[in-house]
Amino acid sequence: MIHVLFDIDETLLSVKHGINRRSSAIMFHKVFGADTDEETIQNAGKTEALIIREVMAHLGTKIRKVPEEAYRVWGEAAGTELEKNPPIVLPGIKELLEELSKKDFVKLALLTGNSPWRSEAKLVPCHLDHFFRDKKSHKLVGVFGDITEKRSDLIDFYKNNFSNKDKFVIIDDSLIGAKMSVEKHTPSILVATGKISVMELKKYSGYVFENFGENRWKQVVEIIENI
Repeated sequence: MIHVLFDIDETLLSVKHGINRRSSAIMFHKVFGADTDEETIQNAGKTEALIIREVMAHLGTKIRKVPEEAYRVWGEAAGTELEKNPPIVLPGIKELLEELSKKDFVKLALLTGNSPWRSEAKLVPCHLDHFFRDKKSHKLVGVFGDITEKRSDLIDFYKNNFSNKDKFVIIDDSLIGAKMSVEKHTPSILVATGKISVMELKKYSGYVFENFGENRWKQVVEIIENI
């Protein structure tokens, strides 16, 4: 089995500027009584667990464990925002997911800094969630940003559930994701649809794309088949 692990933001889809900040502000106000948001720190590629702790530390408040309520409220706030302004699916993504989902030897999963609640909020409005749902539980399949502060540990959490004979590939746009693939000796296919350039991403993978549009997604399928 080949497990294809997708990041969400700027890999699968793009959320309109301001939505992540506003929904985080609602969460910090409701849960912690703080007038702040996730952009008060450098948050790119970080897990929600780490973002919440670092933002509160920036205000002088130490949190030992982030309450589940924080993830749930953040997800609900994001869902409300995204109902009005659905995310944009990035080029070639639907074609890539549709083709991979037809292959019996491929398992699609998420590897994201978002919690399951916020992942749902982002994937549902643009109709990508069904590609990542377990057929029995209907829950999203993958590893999420509420289980660890260190994003590079997510791949270990995922791999521990499967055989050593299985293969794994990461699809990501972020520098944190790129570095994780090298650190954890996991092949990656990187896409420059986020803030990191093709040139920079090529330092971490032999498979780098500007985007998956114009039938480049077909090349990605071939790489995965031969990984």
